Amino acid sequence: MEKPLWKIEGFITAAGNPVVQSWYWDEIGIEERDAIRDRMKYLVNVKKNLWMEPRFKWFGDIGEVRKSVSAGALRVYGYFPDGLPVFVFLLGVVKKTTKDHVGVDVARTRLKRLKNGEGDTHEFNFEERTSPEDSTGQAGQSPIGSVKPFGGYRFPN
Repeated sequence: MEKPLWKIEGFITAAGNPVVQSWYWDEIGIEERDAIRDRMKYLVNVKKNLWMEPRFKWFGDIGEVRKSVSAGALRVYGYFPDGLPVFVFLLGVVKKTTKDHVGVDVARTRLKRLKNGEGDTHEFNFEERTSPEDSTGQAGQSPIGSVKPFGGYRFPN
């Protein structure tokens, strides 16, 4: 199998909270996680110019990964750092409105913070957790592993 073109990272706040990873594991169901995994398995293997509707939509500096699920419109907002083969997840939502102005604004705020050094990124983990302890890790360690800016991604086998 060939190496994907893109690595997927997730935003971490300045306080160390992996907000999109937490949303993925704790706030959405298996249907939504499966939808994100399926969509990203496709997108990481195509050139950036092919990231387009209906799978992806640009809003200038950020874009949204798009998928319809039974709960509504699944969206993961993010951006491509200049010159790196990476897409960074900034915010995930399941929306019921046509235009998610609040979500776009939050994603842009997180992008500004990241560019100002008020946050970091980590390798996004698409795997399912096997136990509740995974959400906090053992001995205070994060289940996402060490913070490695633009370090990669993991899809379950």
